[in-house]
Amino acid sequence: MKSILFVVDDLGKGGAEKITAELANTFAKLDHRITLAVLNSSKNMQKILPNIDYIDLKINPKFAFGKLWKSKKLSYLERNRVNQLINNKTYDLIILGFHNGYYLGEYLNQKENVWYWIHGDLLEFRKFKNPLKHLKEHIRFFKNKKKFSKLFNHKNLITVNRDLENKARNYTNPNLVKTIANGVNIPSEYLHQYKSTEKKWDVIFVGRLVPIKQVDHAIKAFAMSKSTGRMAIVGDGTERSNLENLARDLGISDRVDFLGWIEEPYIVMLQSKCLVMSSLYEGSPVTLAEAISLDLPVVTYNSSYGIEDLFCTNIIQDILVNKQNIQDLAFSLNKCIQKPYVYPQTCKNKVSIKNMADQFISLI
Repeated sequence: MKSILFVVDDLGKGGAEKITAELANTFAKLDHRITLAVLNSSKNMQKILPNIDYIDLKINPKFAFGKLWKSKKLSYLERNRVNQLINNKTYDLIILGFHNGYYLGEYLNQKENVWYWIHGDLLEFRKFKNPLKHLKEHIRFFKNKKKFSKLFNHKNLITVNRDLENKARNYTNPNLVKTIANGVNIPSEYLHQYKSTEKKWDVIFVGRLVPIKQVDHAIKAFAMSKSTGRMAIVGDGTERSNLENLARDLGISDRVDFLGWIEEPYIVMLQSKCLVMSSLYEGSPVTLAEAISLDLPVVTYNSSYGIEDLFCTNIIQDILVNKQNIQDLAFSLNKCIQKPYVYPQTCKNKVSIKNMADQFISLI
């Protein structure tokens, strides 16, 4: 039995929050002593087991949810709270999560076996046609690069794919780096149901409706495909109204269903012939791991090693599409709708939560 502490900004809707809760629950089921601390609980959505020692540190939202590059210091009362709720215990393993949770490292009395879990690209550089926006992006990137180098210098890092591992080694001087892909634990009643479940949609997208996910590419690809069926979009975000307008402009609004955020979208995924992913960049997407576990075929941009590494070489050509090529995405969607492919068991083993948990325990 091990004592493990997780620290994360919150337990909101994002993939990092979801996988943190899932991994903590998995360890709790295995009778490890788990403490899960959130900086601020105001965005919590994920469920955790009652035998987990849950702590809301009630950190100021400017610290808990602010930009990575901004300086973050706990108040006197917040430091006392950390000392009372966290520093009075000893842990076999401490995991500081995405992404303001990293700043708690300097306030921990325990310095041994502390690992910083990097879920996504903290050094993403976005391209803008507007010169002013492009200049601002250079300034933002410079600030993030400087903070990244300082924050992770001589630290133990967990990255979710090889791209992030390489970037960490290039931009800072870590003590150790370990790459562990995300795993999932799908309720048993949803497993092995893909073939027998009636299909309502040809294509489904699951995720946040934000610019980096490029949901507009998925909608355009669906419109360009030969599908005469329907598309489901599960999720919410700042781009929703723009995406609804896009579907209308493309003349397919009567075939695109915006379903909003669904806590457990497994049945909706099973009611779809294939899942589309069109992100500019992905770390180790939980939705992708869920699709593999559910036997749901995926068509995706090859946007990172975090995607490529989860598949087996004999089916990659049916799945991975050149980045930013909407026409190729449409072609592959049509091919997958007409003839869904089957995952070998080795792919499913890669994305199991047990495989992931074993790798975390090996850090101790």
